[in-house]
Amino acid sequence: MSTAAPLWQISDSELVDAHSAVVRHRRQLYAEELRLLAEMDSRGTATKLGYSNTPALLMHTVRFSRTEARHRLAHATDLHAVTTPTGSVVEPVLPQTAEALAQGDVGPEQVDVIRKTLAGLPDLDAEQRATAERVMLTRAAEDDPRALTRFGERVRDIVDPDGPPPPDDEPSRPARMLRRQVRRDGTMEFKGHLDLESAQLFENLLKPFEKPYPEGNDTRGYAERAGDAFADVLRMAANCPDLPAQNGARTEVAVTIGWEGLQRSLEEVVLSGDRRMTAREARRMACDAHILPAVLGGDSQPLDVAVPAYATPAHIRRGLYLRDRGCAFPACERPGSVCDSHHVVHWADGGPTKLDNLALLCPGHHRLVHHSDWSIEMVDGRPWFVPPVYVDASRTPRRNELHAPLPHAA
Repeated sequence: MSTAAPLWQISDSELVDAHSAVVRHRRQLYAEELRLLAEMDSRGTATKLGYSNTPALLMHTVRFSRTEARHRLAHATDLHAVTTPTGSVVEPVLPQTAEALAQGDVGPEQVDVIRKTLAGLPDLDAEQRATAERVMLTRAAEDDPRALTRFGERVRDIVDPDGPPPPDDEPSRPARMLRRQVRRDGTMEFKGHLDLESAQLFENLLKPFEKPYPEGNDTRGYAERAGDAFADVLRMAANCPDLPAQNGARTEVAVTIGWEGLQRSLEEVVLSGDRRMTAREARRMACDAHILPAVLGGDSQPLDVAVPAYATPAHIRRGLYLRDRGCAFPACERPGSVCDSHHVVHWADGGPTKLDNLALLCPGHHRLVHHSDWSIEMVDGRPWFVPPVYVDASRTPRRNELHAPLPHAA
């Protein structure tokens, strides 16, 4: 559809398609710009015209900053062959990336990520570098630059599992230390340091607990929130030596809604304290909540309140954490400790609480799945996500590769 038509006349999907086409065209123009820059630099056009170098020329002709000019010239040099003053030809460092950019499949930010990732692997041979570049481009077809950067941390494990020889001074055991002093009043002071793996584990345990109170009246500073979070983690560890993936029990919420309304997701519902929410939000919460079954009489008087039941028992949640390892949504890096257990077929619609009908989702992607056209298919017992047409016209299923077991290089 022509973008010259008044925008209010086109549908949402057509609007998204038109924007995607413009972005693809802009990427193709950037590829052509790099091709021209590589040729200008190879010829020495700038010096022939009296400039010291190509960036100096670009500062006058197109008014780039020196930083931007050098940045684009670096892209051009890595993506295209360069002829040296002696006449020898230097092959491009990233020929596959140059082709993907020319087709509009990747953008400048993703080119940056691929360049930095491969620059950080100088010991790879030519075949391994080509494989690493191909693997990165495969992920770039689905990942934004930030997710692609995280995936790039795993590229060595894919193309060169053995890695470079370890340094001779590598410590034989992790460097960890804790000094603590109990005061006379029984309180404690402590300080120490952790190795990389333990530090990451410590951060992941504290993050879910150190967030400010959602009501907006949290007067604690960051250090106080971290101290409270540490105390919460200690308490959870003491009470649950076999710590569940979700770090304990879910928040208990009583929702007043008719059964038929919950199934249809049409009516408003009331939380304790007369706070209203949509039935769709209630269905999302009911995916993985501490459910309080209740029967109300005609005058809203409670006739029976059953014993609370968990939508997802602890033993199933542990299996779910071991399978998904974190949020299962493509490219999401959130750990399993902050995720909900989502029913692919909602339990209100008869979906069972079994591993092959569950997926770990962080709160943001849990809302997205409930409120958008993204859908989930279970393939070989694992969740695959089917994007809406406006994200991928072919609706090719995709999954999260950040938490998945490392694939073998082709």
